[in-house]
Amino acid sequence: MPAGNLIIALPSKGQLADGADSLFGRAGLRIYKPNQRQYTATIPSLPGTEVVYQRPRDILNQVGEGRADIGVTGLDIVAEHSEDTADVMVIDRLGFGRCELLLAVPDSWIDVTSIADLADLSLRQQARGMQLRIATKYGNLTKSFLYRQGISHFLLVHAEGAMEAAPRMGYADMIADLSETGTTLRENQLRPIDGGTIIASEAVLIGNRRRLREARTKLETLREMIELVEAHRRARQFVSLRANITGASVQDVQDRILANPALSGTKGPGVVAVASPPGMTRKWFETNLLVRADLIHKTMQHLRALGGTDIIVARPDYVFDETSETYDRFERLLNNNDDAT
Repeated sequence: MPAGNLIIALPSKGQLADGADSLFGRAGLRIYKPNQRQYTATIPSLPGTEVVYQRPRDILNQVGEGRADIGVTGLDIVAEHSEDTADVMVIDRLGFGRCELLLAVPDSWIDVTSIADLADLSLRQQARGMQLRIATKYGNLTKSFLYRQGISHFLLVHAEGAMEAAPRMGYADMIADLSETGTTLRENQLRPIDGGTIIASEAVLIGNRRRLREARTKLETLREMIELVEAHRRARQFVSLRANITGASVQDVQDRILANPALSGTKGPGVVAVASPPGMTRKWFETNLLVRADLIHKTMQHLRALGGTDIIVARPDYVFDETSETYDRFERLLNNNDDAT
């Protein structure tokens, strides 16, 4: 592993692994892994990088200890262990792997539907000399959340794996666990309570602040990766519309399109004269607009009403802005020791 390479730690399996592989691939950063049993890979289109595969929890450790420069893991993991990872910064939220860490109680608790009800139950348990037992592997987040809600009398039971069974098995009264759709909770006769969401999580790109500061040569590679991912994600919001429109002049066509500002593109229309064949009496002009994806049909109707035809809709692979908001924010965080979460 060359010393100057940017080391990227990615999840080895599961939803986060699938999401990361898909995101990188769609952004033009296809990961080449010749043998599925290998735990290393390369990104041919981004020289100077090397990919290592780890479990999401181990990725936080690898980045925190400086054995990897950057990595993809869950925000819930970063938040739970933030006190142990002072050098870790959250560079970007990636928009996949969304789920919630929430409090869930048995369906039989018909009088407990909100966090206020849970606070009352905790007090009643305390008066009886009992403790409210909560099974979770997110002890730090759960404890901090309950304290903020004014609930201080409880016992956290550390659990791994399928903790939905904890209340039925009798070693906990309720749970604090991740849920994506709530299906698993319902299948185990559990339900979330109102106001009981501890954290909304998703996949995040993290980096080691100290290591990146000391290896400035890696930052240009990181910039390219960040900008490609950002531009690809931004492109999903837009489409490009091209149409041929008759008119008296470039200015005439521009003015007619701009008469409806909401349907004239993000920065206005580009209009150029079309070299028409000999004998054609009408003047044709081509316009090109970048519009929000939800305005495709309305914009098409606007152009059609102006005499537009041959209307082509294309989805761009990338839409780069004047600057990279993600990379600019990363640079500020890198230099200022701010908390990026």
